[in-house]
Amino acid sequence: MSGPGPARPAPRMPTPRAHHRGDMRPTDVLGAFFLCGLAFLAAAIVGGAIQALAPWDWGRWLALHLAFFGGVSQLVLGASQFFAGAFLATDPPPRRLVRAQLACWNGGALLLAVAVPARSAALTWVAVGLLVAGLAAWAAALGVMRRRSLGKNPWATRWYQAAAGFFAFGIAAGALLSTGVAWPHGYLLGAHMVLNLAGWFGAAIVGTLHTFYPSLTQTTLRFPRLQPVAFWLWSAGVAALAVGYAWAVGPLAVAGWIVLAAAAMALLVNVVACRLASEATLSLAARVVGAAQAFLPAGIVVLAVAAVVDGPVWSLAGSTRVAAGTLLVAGWVGLTVIGSLLHLLAIVVRVRNFPRPMPRARPRLDVAVTVLAAVGAGALAACQLLDAEVPGRLATVVLLAAYAFLAVKVALLGLGVARHARPEV
Repeated sequence: MSGPGPARPAPRMPTPRAHHRGDMRPTDVLGAFFLCGLAFLAAAIVGGAIQALAPWDWGRWLALHLAFFGGVSQLVLGASQFFAGAFLATDPPPRRLVRAQLACWNGGALLLAVAVPARSAALTWVAVGLLVAGLAAWAAALGVMRRRSLGKNPWATRWYQAAAGFFAFGIAAGALLSTGVAWPHGYLLGAHMVLNLAGWFGAAIVGTLHTFYPSLTQTTLRFPRLQPVAFWLWSAGVAALAVGYAWAVGPLAVAGWIVLAAAAMALLVNVVACRLASEATLSLAARVVGAAQAFLPAGIVVLAVAAVVDGPVWSLAGSTRVAAGTLLVAGWVGLTVIGSLLHLLAIVVRVRNFPRPMPRARPRLDVAVTVLAAVGAGALAACQLLDAEVPGRLATVVLLAAYAFLAVKVALLGLGVARHARPEV
C-alpha cells in the first residue's frame, strides 16, 4: 500500500472584501475580545504581584479569576468566533450579539471579582447570571454563523458547543461553592475545576488546535479521522471526571483521567505529524504552540497516576497538584495562549494595513526562546515532583525569562492593535 501523498499547504486566507462603514470584520470581533482579555491578564499579573508582596485571603483566587475568567475565557470567545467564521466562510455574527457578549462577560467577571471576596450571595448570583447570558449570546452568535454558511461542516462549532455545555455546569458549581451551599455527595470543588479547566478551556483549545496548528505550519490536518476520536474521548473523560468527583465515584474519576490522556495523545499525534510534514520556516508562534502540546498529556498522566496511587481527591489536592499545575497551566495553556496571541494579534494589525508583513521568523532566536520556555516548564515540574528546591529556583528563573520575552512581544502587538487597528464593535 502506498503511503500518503505530500502535504498540501493550508488554503490561504482570502483577500478581505471591501469594507463598508457599519460592517464588521472578523478581526473586529477578534480584536475586541483580545484587548479586553489582555486587560484582564494585565490586572491578574498586578494582582499576583500584590499577593506575593502582601498576601491576603482572597488574593490568589482573585488573580486566578482575573486571569482565567476575564482573560483566557475572552481569548477563547473571540478566537472561537474568528475560526468558526473562517471555517464556515461566513460573515461575523451580528453586532448586537458581539456587544451583548462583551457587556455580559466583562460585567459578570468584574462583578464576580467583587462579590466573592465580599461574600455577597446576591451579587454572586447576579454575576453568574451575566456570565451565563454572555455564554448564551456566544452560542447564539455561533448558531447565526452556522445558519448563514453554505457549508455544513460540524467540526466548525462542535468542540465549542461541548465546551459551553461543560462551562455552564462549571459556573453553577462555582456559584454553589462561593455561596456556601452544602454539597454532601462528594468533592464539588474537584468537579468545578474539571468542568472549568478541562471542559471549558480544554475542549475549546483542543478543538481549535485541530484547525489552527495546521494553519500555523502551512499544512493540513494529517490524520483527520483522529479528530472525532479526540472529541468523543475528551467529552467522555470530562463527563466521567465531573460525575466521579461530584458524587465520590472513585473508579469513574480514575477512568476519566485515563480517557482524557488518550484524547490528548490523539491531538499530539496530529500536531507532531503537522510539524514533520511542514516545509515552511516556522514562525515563533508555530514553534511555541507546537512545543506546548507535549505538556497536555504529560500533565494529565501525572494526575492519572496520582489518582491511581493516592486516590482521585488527592490527585487534585495532594503534593502532585503543583507539578501537574505547572505542566498544564505554565506549560500547556500558557504557552498555547501566548503563541496564539503572537499570531492572531499580528493578523489583526495586518488586516488594517494589508501591505504590512507578518512578523519575520528568526529561526535561531525563536528556537532558543521556545526551548528555554519548554525546558523551564518541564524542569520546574520535575523539581516539584522530586522536591528539589535549588534546581527548582533555577528552572523558575529560566521559565520566567522566556515568558517575559514572549509577554513583551504580545504587549507590543496589543498596543499596535489598540493604536492602529481599533476594533469597530
